[in-house]
Amino acid sequence: MRQLFIYIFLFGTISCNNPKQDKDMRKAGSQLEIKETLSIRLILPESLEDRRHEFQNYIYAARKTIKSFSRKYCWRELTIDEFMDSVIIFDDKKKFNTALLKIAGADTSIILPDTYCAALEKRTLISVSPEFYSKVYPEGIEERSFEKLLTHEIAHQLHIRILKGNEEGMGPIWFYEGFAIYVADQFSDSDIVLSKKEIMEIMENPDRGSYIKYNYIFRYFTTKIPLKELIVKAKNENFNEELIKLIQE
Repeated sequence: MRQLFIYIFLFGTISCNNPKQDKDMRKAGSQLEIKETLSIRLILPESLEDRRHEFQNYIYAARKTIKSFSRKYCWRELTIDEFMDSVIIFDDKKKFNTALLKIAGADTSIILPDTYCAALEKRTLISVSPEFYSKVYPEGIEERSFEKLLTHEIAHQLHIRILKGNEEGMGPIWFYEGFAIYVADQFSDSDIVLSKKEIMEIMENPDRGSYIKYNYIFRYFTTKIPLKELIVKAKNENFNEELIKLIQE
């Protein structure tokens, strides 16, 4: 059965992508995609207004990555409907925190950590400035790091669409954050190596941890099990235990 599933998965991946058709569609749709990006309302503080074109490029690049990833895994139809109507960039972390909590319908007195820098809630993507992000999260600094931050947040919504709205089925924190990291191609050049013991300890820890380590663990398991199968399995209560057994084999 295992071999049969892998064959079906590979066949589905190949058959849903027509290289010539994809090339023609990308060529025909490139101008439309730029137009769609510009149609997303971008709200900037006065201090960042002269960088509007820069932020439009970040949004365009993030959307392009999401569409490319989705096409690769035959989820193209999940990107037809836009993920957001507006993008708000803040130059003040306190204002970011208040706006996010209001959008989420949460108590605005909640103190969010400085490293909480972006979110996509109720079709509004909000973020701190690239400079603040780099300052409070130096671990995340890499080529195109701010673009990848935006991509990461959109990827969470893609994950939810893949699961047909079942957010409870996204799996443990290391997995759903690992998925968004994987889609955004964050930390792909990291040379970190974790032992099997470290992997198991991180997987079993319910508290939020290092995204670089989540990246390593997620990519590790994608070399063992096809991504689509992992996403389906993640909703199971024994998901971690099943994967840990795989490590111990």
